[in-house]
Amino acid sequence: MKLSTPILCAVTLFMAGPAIAQSDRDDEDAILSMLREGALNIGRDTARWEANFHPDWTVWFAGNDTQREREPHMQAVRDYVARGAVVEQFELQPVSLDVFGDQALIRYHAIEHVRDPENGLRVIHYAATALLLKEDGRWLIRASSLSFPSGYTPPAEE
Repeated sequence: MKLSTPILCAVTLFMAGPAIAQSDRDDEDAILSMLREGALNIGRDTARWEANFHPDWTVWFAGNDTQREREPHMQAVRDYVARGAVVEQFELQPVSLDVFGDQALIRYHAIEHVRDPENGLRVIHYAATALLLKEDGRWLIRASSLSFPSGYTPPAEE
């Protein structure tokens, strides 16, 4: 019995579907885990947190005219942490997460509770979009866009 091409394709997709779906779920779980735990890994040794960002990562803050390159941003965070700021709690509220092979796009809301020795406890609300790339089996954040409530200045901007 000879199967037609459309039927053969349908059978192949049906058989491969569960494996593809599981792979996407594994990638989604890895991305969400990295994003949920990442902010809490900002400590005196920021290397673990920084390792989640692609070497060419950039970030754009809504309201700014230009993006910020990776190194100036990482240095601003390192300086902030050196002053004694600690992320005590981080809540990730995913809105959407789409995986396209080795690329992913996530939109989310986040709430960070940061203990800042100069300003006390700061509860920071923001919305973000991030593009991620999978390289050598690891998901890395390639670009981010963040938006804060009106009138709020992010700590690294002060």
